[in-house]
Amino acid sequence: MTGTRGAAISTAPGWKTGGWTRWSLTDPKPRPCPECGTEEVPLLTIASWEWDGGSGTWIAEEEPANPAPPPRGGNFTLIDIVGGYDLQLHACPADPSRPHIELVQ
Repeated sequence: MTGTRGAAISTAPGWKTGGWTRWSLTDPKPRPCPECGTEEVPLLTIASWEWDGGSGTWIAEEEPANPAPPPRGGNFTLIDIVGGYDLQLHACPADPSRPHIELVQ
């Protein structure tokens, strides 16, 4: 499925642990550990939005049907990464104590 509907059913926005690297601003590229060269893996995604504010797609089920007006676009944390992007931290799977790599997408 392509287009808006495809994204609406395939890519859940919001904060999450693990997962995969989002490539929306740049082309995919290797994310090697600066100490050992092992490909780093996603550890934590810090998102500006918990769901799509326009369509309401991905609103959590536990939200009440008629809540008080939420912050614009489901931004309950009030954290804004560079105007609405996500910050993803990558960790070395060989040794998580090694330096993490940041990626804004």
